[in-house]
Amino acid sequence: MTDKIPSLDQFEDFDFRELPIGVYMTSLDGQFIVCNQSVRRMLELPLEGSPNASIENFYANPADRKAAIDHAVKLAEQGKIFEREILHLKVRDRNLYVEDYCKIIQNSEGHVIGFVGCMVDITKDFETRQHERELRERIEELRFDIGRILHANTTTLVMVKQTLDAVVEAFEPKPYQDASVPPAEEVEAMLTNYSEVLASTIERLTHSADEERRLKALPSSYWNKLLGYISFLREFRERIPTPESYPATLRNLANDVGKIHSKIAPGYIPREPTRELQNAAWHLERITNLVEVLDTRAVVIQMDYTIHSLREFITSDVREPVERKSISIKSLIDECVKRLAEYARSLKIDIDRKEVEDVYINASEREMVRALSNLMHNAIKYSWRRDPERTKPAWVSVRTKVKDQKVYVEFENWGVPIKREEIEKEKVFELGYRGEMSKDRGRLGTGIGLTDTRRVAVSHGGHVEIESQPAVRGTHNEKNENYYEQPFLTKVIMVLPLSRK
Repeated sequence: MTDKIPSLDQFEDFDFRELPIGVYMTSLDGQFIVCNQSVRRMLELPLEGSPNASIENFYANPADRKAAIDHAVKLAEQGKIFEREILHLKVRDRNLYVEDYCKIIQNSEGHVIGFVGCMVDITKDFETRQHERELRERIEELRFDIGRILHANTTTLVMVKQTLDAVVEAFEPKPYQDASVPPAEEVEAMLTNYSEVLASTIERLTHSADEERRLKALPSSYWNKLLGYISFLREFRERIPTPESYPATLRNLANDVGKIHSKIAPGYIPREPTRELQNAAWHLERITNLVEVLDTRAVVIQMDYTIHSLREFITSDVREPVERKSISIKSLIDECVKRLAEYARSLKIDIDRKEVEDVYINASEREMVRALSNLMHNAIKYSWRRDPERTKPAWVSVRTKVKDQKVYVEFENWGVPIKREEIEKEKVFELGYRGEMSKDRGRLGTGIGLTDTRRVAVSHGGHVEIESQPAVRGTHNEKNENYYEQPFLTKVIMVLPLSRK
């Protein structure tokens, strides 16, 4: 190489005015004695000639200038320099934030006569940091408010559930053994039976007297309405678009029949068929009300857990850190089952945890219970409760296995699929994302469960795996438009390192 190392003479001859940072010298009153091009550009001073300006004129708050001088003098007495101080300046109407490094200049008698230093324009970074700080403060306030609101809502939901429990008890004697929602096919069979009874009762009523007496008992418009109900009651499964709407629609019909019954003028129609009509309408209305109360109760239980989980997630970063300890996986899963037992019972879903080993991990108990509960809750929520061709009741299995000093905690269910693309592109882990197939039958969700669980797993040195395959392999081609309408076996596995005792 022919290039030579710069000489000391070249360094001494270097023009500091071209430095990329601002360099300046001021008198004690702030008047610029000299400053380079960078300072001139920052403060919009003439690029040539005397600056003819004072730094005091650029302070956003003039009182800050005196405080800065006092601070610099105090540092000088300690043998230190004025370093990395942020000065808020104003250039015309524009805010300017500079990082200032400066040293006092003293005369032979030790009196301060001026300052020499350099400035770096950090306006963009400072405003960005300030915006982020304000945003964090607002988020913290919002977290507190949300946490408080969600806590109040969980209290309200407890009250609602207690009220619904009382309503269910008031339906005694009821055709169900417990307060769980009966399977869809059982509800359909029961509604079919009660609807047929009411349809037959209406038919008997129409044949219980001649036309003249019937029209004296009720106007013809009511008789036409009752006759129309006969075919509707016998064909309600074809007439009502979705099974979820069966109870509400039949309840309204039964209630309308009851109102018509109350308008029957006495003395024209025999008492027995009119009494049968009243009883049949009352029984259908009663059973549909009970089904809807049980459905609502199950939704309230689910909402209670969902809101509680959301509150835990939102406030997790603002709680006091909890020391991690060696804790049994079995005890963590037992706690999850305890939390979700009522929800599972309300949907008649069995939780099978026979294959759970008693191994230990080093973890925050609160975070791990929340993360594992998220997976169990999803498994319960997205289970198909029963299929006409399937005799086994709905179930969720929890299993563990140990391999290479890691424990694999697996939650498996039979029901709603997760699309391959959503797993491969990790969409299911995105905050707020809910799978395309997860929204059927009005299932509630926030889209934070898997996000939160993965975050907890990673923070404990682990990860989360997901598999979702047709329950019967090879029954459909993946390209078939009905591929995702069949039941899937879905496994979500949390992998965690074992505790080193």
